Amino acid sequence: MTADSRRPVVAVFGSSILREDEPAYAEVRALGGHLARRGLAVMTGGYDGAMAAASRGAHEAGGHVIGVTVDLFEKRGPVNPWVLERVHTPTLYARLDHLVRESDAFVAVTGSIGTLTELFLTWTMLAVAARPAAPFVLMGAHWHEWLELHRGPEFIPDHLFRHVQVAETPEETAALVAAGLEAPGGRG
Repeated sequence: MTADSRRPVVAVFGSSILREDEPAYAEVRALGGHLARRGLAVMTGGYDGAMAAASRGAHEAGGHVIGVTVDLFEKRGPVNPWVLERVHTPTLYARLDHLVRESDAFVAVTGSIGTLTELFLTWTMLAVAARPAAPFVLMGAHWHEWLELHRGPEFIPDHLFRHVQVAETPEETAALVAAGLEAPGGRG
């Protein structure tokens, strides 16, 4: 477990190429702040983009920030400056395992195939009870349509949607995470 294990840890998954001048960066930064003000630690992949935005927001709000880095991405540059605790892993699989195993809740924001990998791995682990129950919130209105495109007996059956929620704002996202952690069966 992490060095600051007294507080619940929320993994935030998102794009590594999100730029600081994009509106989504401000949203993810605000999310990090809202989570930290609720006493939650933020864990990301530790590098740029949405990972930096969530880390920065949490750090600025006085929160604990954990970055899970990996040998494969070291050439991309150093860990973002807001990471207080670094967990370095040798492989991408070890990194994914750490993010999913060591988190008490999850948030996915805008992202590409890496974010979708994290989303589907987390969703699968929750659905098959391969890890304890945990809140999993997808932040942004775009997730409503994305989920509906994947709903159906030939894709994702209705009963599996109980493992994910959609929130449209950083405030709503943090509130759903906190409520899920406080609920019976939550890990908070």
